Amino acid sequence: MRDDQVRAFREQMRLLQRRLRREVWPAPGASSAMSRPVMQVLFTAARCREVSPREIGDELRMTSSNVAAALRELDDAGLVRREPDPVDGRRVRVSVTPEGAAFVAQFRGERDSWLGQAMRAKLTAEEQQLLFRAGELMARLAEFEIPGGPQREKLDGIERGSDS
Repeated sequence: MRDDQVRAFREQMRLLQRRLRREVWPAPGASSAMSRPVMQVLFTAARCREVSPREIGDELRMTSSNVAAALRELDDAGLVRREPDPVDGRRVRVSVTPEGAAFVAQFRGERDSWLGQAMRAKLTAEEQQLLFRAGELMARLAEFEIPGGPQREKLDGIERGSDS
């Protein structure tokens, strides 16, 4: 693929990503004060199940103070729970409450509903299947790391949710 085609493809993906965020923002039932970074912390905690604040920060590339502020807000709203690590009581583990899980599920459902409607309205059945196959290819691309290049730290050893 030529460089100009790569740039065009990246721009096309960015447009869809922006539209997906816009379609359900603000999130249903969210306080108008809940920012995107706070939502990202919630979604990461939901995806990774029991996770430390540091692991959330590493995953999102957020500072520890920003993660801590987001967790305070989510804890106050009853969407996450912070408890001492059973192995090292000095550390904290974060988990999503049933209310937090319901909030995340509702948000994702709204987003997926828009995408499904858009696909049915704008794409033929053949194009929908082609897009599904392209999604599989994009997932493979997301796994690529440049050999010898800087590697993004992964959340090894963390039990992830089924829809990570």
